[in-house]
Amino acid sequence: MIKTIIIEDEKQSREVLQLMLQNHSDIIELVDSCETPAKGIESIQRYAPQLVFLDIEMPRMNGFQMLRKLESINFDVVFTTAYDKYAINAIKISALDYLLKPIDKDELSNAIQKCVENREQKTTRDKMEILFKNLTQHHALDRTITLTSVDGIRFIKMKDIIRLEANGRYTRFHLANKEVIVASRTLGDFEEALSSNEFFRIHEAHIVNLLYIDRFHKGNNYVLLSDKTELPLARRRKEDFLKIIPRI
Repeated sequence: MIKTIIIEDEKQSREVLQLMLQNHSDIIELVDSCETPAKGIESIQRYAPQLVFLDIEMPRMNGFQMLRKLESINFDVVFTTAYDKYAINAIKISALDYLLKPIDKDELSNAIQKCVENREQKTTRDKMEILFKNLTQHHALDRTITLTSVDGIRFIKMKDIIRLEANGRYTRFHLANKEVIVASRTLGDFEEALSSNEFFRIHEAHIVNLLYIDRFHKGNNYVLLSDKTELPLARRRKEDFLKIIPRI
């Protein structure tokens, strides 16, 4: 059983999540439900949970600020939010989980399943440190992405990534130092998060860091990167790509 706490200031949202978690009573043991971050901190210290559903937007102290007040974070966190584009992007690239309100039952099931699968990894503290750093970075390429690779968890600066290449159910990250990291997620899994961080998907099989684009050949429809790699530009992506060229 996974000892679980809800920290949510909205009564209706709190009660709905409680009811939804009853459908997972074979896995989830809900030990407390708190309406303020202060009570959440007390509850975490008292019950030592393995999973916390944490609302981001709360008065006086938001979810991120609450986590910073804890001496240690040795539990999984699933953030809940109505919608905060900047916060969601920071959560995504830090490889942490979130649920959009109103919470979908299938997405909740997926989040719980991820928690079950990740319980032995014990990487939440490191991921949280990356999240806190990413939230303070104003320039996208100064942020760090958390990757689950075949060799374990890696933390890579955005500015060090030249391009991503689809490799079946995996993705190959090509770095500026010529290292290649194989991440255990598809290219599509990374597209939305990276598009907010100065990356562009030029082709079904390729996402590139705009920082490393050297030139675009209109006649042959390909992009030349600073490491001399030539990649095709898909015709259906050309119009959107040409809109971003002025800022490269």
